[in-house]
Amino acid sequence: MIKTLFFVATLALAACGNSNGVMEEIERAEKQEAGAATQSIPGLGAEVREQAQTLPSGLELQFTRRGANQSLPTPTMNASVLVHYQGTFVDGGSEFDSSFGSDPVEFPLQAVVPGFSEAITHMRPGDEVIATFPGSLGYGPAGRGPIPPNAALRFRIVLLAFQEPGGQPVQAPQ
Repeated sequence: MIKTLFFVATLALAACGNSNGVMEEIERAEKQEAGAATQSIPGLGAEVREQAQTLPSGLELQFTRRGANQSLPTPTMNASVLVHYQGTFVDGGSEFDSSFGSDPVEFPLQAVVPGFSEAITHMRPGDEVIATFPGSLGYGPAGRGPIPPNAALRFRIVLLAFQEPGGQPVQAPQ
């Protein structure tokens, strides 16, 4: 519904000959929509503008929010996690999967692609990160579903909670 309203507004502005600010308005609307999706998630800290860091594996991480309690531990590869995420293609940015707008997703870290799981091992509950990685850390030469072989991927990930085997859940403060 929101996207439809923005599309109609964009067309109206373009028809009036005001095309200078159209792209700026679209970008502003997209940022507001993305921000609204995370505002309702408890335990998220303040927005940050940290420099992206590239790890030896080729994974690039850029933190966009830090959780309210940065003394919490980070999960290991043996943990099960509860996250919200949005997956897009690096070339073009089209979305192929998202949990925003529905319930968060729980899974063991060993059950997902290497780039996704590695990103989460650097996060604390309440953190939000943009993780960008080459196809070798994604679905590789086989691809999967809508994801072509060797596709570079970008995930927006919010870590809500995690649990190590036999341990207590670790979650962002509510």
